[in-house]
Amino acid sequence: MRKFIKIGKDQVSVSEEIYKEYYRRNRRERYMEQDIKVGRIDVDSEAETVVFVPSKEDSINRLMDQGADFDDDQMIEEILCDKATLLILQEAMAELNQKEQELIQALYYKDLTVREIAMVENVSHVAVVKRHKKVLDKLKKYFL
Repeated sequence: MRKFIKIGKDQVSVSEEIYKEYYRRNRRERYMEQDIKVGRIDVDSEAETVVFVPSKEDSINRLMDQGADFDDDQMIEEILCDKATLLILQEAMAELNQKEQELIQALYYKDLTVREIAMVENVSHVAVVKRHKKVLDKLKKYFL
């Protein structure tokens, strides 16, 4: 089956790989421009509940109201970039499967070593290192 992307008014035939990447980037762009900046209302008609989900964007005033303290040496741009990076990381982590998420949790949040994880999973530490590298490669795609 041939894949097409719309460029201007023209439909251009592309490979499956280019098609997927184009729409993944398109979705990411929409996320950064729209979803992150605007709150939304989720309505659950079965449970008859309405929940307001606030925007993921923060203002300097709101952060200061919450008690955030900014050092004189720390630039506001750096803080905002760190916050944006964290949001991208959260989005990327959500795309990982359960096993991959558990590996990241164990290594970076529980501070387990590769050898400790290998012992728990009853595999070689080399296998854990290879899995870790694959997961990091997946996550890196979100930051390019």
